[in-house]
Amino acid sequence: MDNRPGYQLSPRARFAADLAEQRRSARLTQAALAARVNCHESLVSHIETGRRAPTLDFAQGADKAFGLDGHFVDLFRRISQSPALGWFARWVEEIEPQAVILQSWDPLLIPGLLQTAEYAHAIFSAGASPELVEERVQARIRRIGIFDGPQAPTFLALIDEGVLHRPIGGVDVLAKQLSYLLEISYHPRITVQLVPTTAGCAAGMMSAFAFARLRDGSEVVSADSVLSGQVTGDHEAVVVLKQRYDTIRAHAQPKSESQQTIENAVRKWIN
Repeated sequence: MDNRPGYQLSPRARFAADLAEQRRSARLTQAALAARVNCHESLVSHIETGRRAPTLDFAQGADKAFGLDGHFVDLFRRISQSPALGWFARWVEEIEPQAVILQSWDPLLIPGLLQTAEYAHAIFSAGASPELVEERVQARIRRIGIFDGPQAPTFLALIDEGVLHRPIGGVDVLAKQLSYLLEISYHPRITVQLVPTTAGCAAGMMSAFAFARLRDGSEVVSADSVLSGQVTGDHEAVVVLKQRYDTIRAHAQPKSESQQTIENAVRKWIN
């Protein structure tokens, strides 16, 4: 058994601590390590401080930089098995950071990538311990960091208009969430489109789902179900959900009209 201080840390905290320790032992600056791993210096800093989760590419690069036989890759895989993320771990830790295009459909909630901490907390609070809720909230709000780098994906979020009128967490929480949604909708890499409740879009009522096109050209989808969900690159699953996505989007408001609808909802809840 490893008796070093920090052995009982979570895999993510252990990754951060070991990365900093290995870097200092090798007498490397964060900039020097970033050059070896082929990433931006800020990413090394964010991972060492726990603000960003490592990707598989980063873990492999760190093992190569320090001459280790899979140490950081092993920690990465343990992070992906964390109960805080569950079945969605592969999507968050492996798919999103490698995506060129992300597209999602959400009939009941604001998309996870665009949630405030308070809104996410309200979602996770039912039936979970405070520690697990906090871990899940932090994991969720950190996801927005994928839009910070030079290889940021393009994100198209389709949201049912009814979500704007569902006060998850209460009026104040929703008002703050919608204000943030409106602000983030002007990000150059993010497009938010609402599907009006009058559209009667039956194809979108089954469940939330998302798909990603990766840098290697492959496509992966994730889909929720009542008890769990799945992440898969199965061709038939990708085709079915892409067709459904196109059907839903055909009912959506244009970006500018969606922004006006969100702004109207913000005024409603603030007043």
